[in-house]
Amino acid sequence: MKKIVYIFVVCLLFQIVFTLITGAQEQPKKVPAPNIIPPATEEMQTPEFWISRIEGNPDRIILTPDQIKEFNGKNLPRYLEGKDIDGNPFTFRSIIKRRNYFGIHHHPEDPLSMRLVSGDSLRTGIKRGRDFVERSKISDRRELPFSPEMRKEIIDAIDFDAIPVTVYPRYGILTANTLCRRVPSHLRAYNVNRDWWVDAFQRRPLETGMPVAILHMSKNRDWYYVNSEIAFGWIPARNVAVGPAKDIRKLSAPDDFIMATAHKVPVFTDKESSVWITDMYQGSRLELLGKTSEGYRVNVPFRGGNGFLKTVEGWVKSDTGVSAGFQPFTQRNIIDTAFKLLYRPYGGGGTDHERDCDGTVRTVLKTFGIFTSSITTHELYYTDNVYKFPENTPKEVKYKCLDACDPGITLCGFPGHIVFYLGKVDGNYYVIHSNGYSYHTDDGTEMGVARVSVTDTELEGGGHIDRFTEISTIKP
Repeated sequence: MKKIVYIFVVCLLFQIVFTLITGAQEQPKKVPAPNIIPPATEEMQTPEFWISRIEGNPDRIILTPDQIKEFNGKNLPRYLEGKDIDGNPFTFRSIIKRRNYFGIHHHPEDPLSMRLVSGDSLRTGIKRGRDFVERSKISDRRELPFSPEMRKEIIDAIDFDAIPVTVYPRYGILTANTLCRRVPSHLRAYNVNRDWWVDAFQRRPLETGMPVAILHMSKNRDWYYVNSEIAFGWIPARNVAVGPAKDIRKLSAPDDFIMATAHKVPVFTDKESSVWITDMYQGSRLELLGKTSEGYRVNVPFRGGNGFLKTVEGWVKSDTGVSAGFQPFTQRNIIDTAFKLLYRPYGGGGTDHERDCDGTVRTVLKTFGIFTSSITTHELYYTDNVYKFPENTPKEVKYKCLDACDPGITLCGFPGHIVFYLGKVDGNYYVIHSNGYSYHTDDGTEMGVARVSVTDTELEGGGHIDRFTEISTIKP
């Protein structure tokens, strides 16, 4: 009898294992999507293809530098209330409130203008990060839950009880491209059942040369809680040089400067590139001291041994993707600059010093002196020329609006995603965007894009025309 029972159990276990294996094989799997996503073709993977199709002069100046200054002044503080194409009123105040709750500025701010902060207000913002660590279901890169000891270590580092009644900010400038974090920790955290590349502790990337207001320090003084132009959050103290606001303003917004237009540009001590100093990521600018045929001599903010601001002379090669001053705002330049990021990995909130959809739009526009926040709704309404669609608008109506828009300088999207419009080929409309979405093949296989890609507007995901609620053109 025992032998019969034993054989029965073995057979049952075999059947269970076989079912699990064959069942797993039948389940659609997720695989990386190809760089070229049909119906896009290989020739469409270059900016020249799209620039050559522009009707009229692609080098026509859309906005002059003086017009851009006026444009920023008008659109930086814009409130998102208006009427859609049917005349119905709309508001995005709930989106603004939600983003502010997470410490991401809906309107870009000047941190050097901060004079004092209520301790209670600061505690409210910092407490949200502490509560997230305490209560959220988060795992590490091994997909194992954060242990109580890991959570306690992060919470202790916040040094919450040390926040005074009134906070008098110190001012700093970033000496390196820096990741702004929800908590003072380099540990990555992943929400359960979310994509692995989205670090739940990550807020936004901050470029070299950006100013910050320092509001609090971690217990070991190795992290600063700061207010930057686009977000509140924690950054490593080693990436901040502290100094007077007037000195930092001069360095962060100099009259003469170079602007990084490529994904990343190295800065060295000399033209022979013998010693690396730092990297400029797209949207970074450094004070220009001089130019030769071999490159640019620049003034680089540097953190001294005591943490205070110093500067050193640096050298940037002329062929590494920089512009002397802001780029002229033309269709050619904006398409070319967006394509400098083609195939870069998707970086949710700036993970791994990459960009998500709104981060891509923000840094591309920044190279022209157009300053938006890193929120899709602010970027989509950074102009008077906006089509706002009510829900369930037929895609034929949206395509008709898109036909009237100029490639390159037109943005499309909704509160969760934003893309650059490239143009129309053989009846298909194409966009370039940092695509964190997936699509499915005919056999059900899930294709994870997770990179900057050229796609048509019928592809499943954030770039699909059905999801667009706004189409906007950046022009006078």
